[in-house]
Amino acid sequence: RSCGRSMLHKSAKVEFHPLGVIGAIVSWNYPFHNVFNPMLAAVFSGNAAVIKVSEHASWSGCFYSRIIQAALLAVGAPDNLVHIVTGFAETGQALVSSVDKIIFVGSPGVGRMIMQKASETLIPVTLELGGKDAFIVCEDVDLPNVVQVAVRAALQSSGQNCAGAERFYVHKDIYPTFVSRVVKIIKSISVGPPLSGRYDMGAICMIEHSERLQNLVNDALDKGAEIAVRGSFGNLGEDAVDQFFPPTVLVNVNHTMK
Repeated sequence: RSCGRSMLHKSAKVEFHPLGVIGAIVSWNYPFHNVFNPMLAAVFSGNAAVIKVSEHASWSGCFYSRIIQAALLAVGAPDNLVHIVTGFAETGQALVSSVDKIIFVGSPGVGRMIMQKASETLIPVTLELGGKDAFIVCEDVDLPNVVQVAVRAALQSSGQNCAGAERFYVHKDIYPTFVSRVVKIIKSISVGPPLSGRYDMGAICMIEHSERLQNLVNDALDKGAEIAVRGSFGNLGEDAVDQFFPPTVLVNVNHTMK
């Protein structure tokens, strides 16, 4: 009625067509997953892929490239179907300008820049961005189980996890018990080189991230928070200490703190 079209008795079907070349700009925290996830999705749906790895994960990106090239060769696929490139921001900008779709894993700030750049060519954009994930603990939970999940949510991959929990809201009726159980676990966690097999938690990828974490702790302490517990370091050399950060539980925190 609104536009004069006759649509009665029509049938419809959905067709899928490859887009062409899929670009991906991926973060450093899970190099294997972040390379293979967009690559497999692109190739198995009939596309080529160009993946820019983080400048902090260039070595592993090139290592995975050799695995991918061997797999393509084994099935008789073109060896130029997948490319992995390294570089800095200008490399990412060039990639966004050149592909038929862009996938990005990283910070909201860079995600906005990528979306703005992609608007120049009107290509589809998929963004997986970091946040400030809240872990909410209600009064009726299975506390022993949830405490284990909470600690893992905070400390998996030394906290360098896209879906990691970053702040905890605990119902007041179970708050003291929750904190005491978490403190007990954290006391038992030691930090050190993961390849030695003797430690529970490994390193921070970048020294500046370790410094940023300490600045966040200092800001909270200055505004009235308290450290309930900190984990321990293994037998580290002095030159390695800055690359590690002990698991730290802060209590009496509020929203004025960074």
